[in-house]
Amino acid sequence: MTIWPEMPDCGVYLVWPCDGTDWIHPDDVMIVENWIPSSRVFRRHRFDGEHYRLQYGEQTVRVKPTMWRRVDDEGFSVGERVEILSHFQENDPGLGIIREIRFEKSSNRVLYWIESRELVLPRPFVASDLVPLTSRPQLRDPENGTAP
Repeated sequence: MTIWPEMPDCGVYLVWPCDGTDWIHPDDVMIVENWIPSSRVFRRHRFDGEHYRLQYGEQTVRVKPTMWRRVDDEGFSVGERVEILSHFQENDPGLGIIREIRFEKSSNRVLYWIESRELVLPRPFVASDLVPLTSRPQLRDPENGTAP
C-alpha cells in the first residue's frame, strides 16, 4: 500500500533528483530543466496517479514522485501582494508583490524577494516581515490610491 503525502505541501529540488528526464512530463521538460536544481520553493498541490502538479507562481509543471526536500509552507505564493512590516524600523514598510520564493540551505529558512514600484528590493524578507494584503483590506496602494 502506497501512502501519498498530504497536499498541498512545499519543497525544493536542490539537486537533480534522478538520472535522465523520464520523471518529468514530456511537455514540461524544458521548463523543469531551467528550474531544477535550484532553491525555488514549489507548491505541490495535486497528484493524478502518475504526476504531481508543482506550482511556482502562475506556472505549473508535472513530475513523477521523486526525492525533494520538504520545507515549511508559510502560506505565501509567487505573485501575491503583501505588506512589508516595519518591525521597529528594521524594514522600510510598504507594499509589494512576491517575485521569488527561495530556500536558503545554510540557515534552513524560506526567503521572499519582493518587487515594489517595479523594482525588486535589494534584500530578501522572511515570512514574519510580510502580511498578505488579502488579510488587510483597508490598505490602499500609495501609487494609485486604490484598494488592492
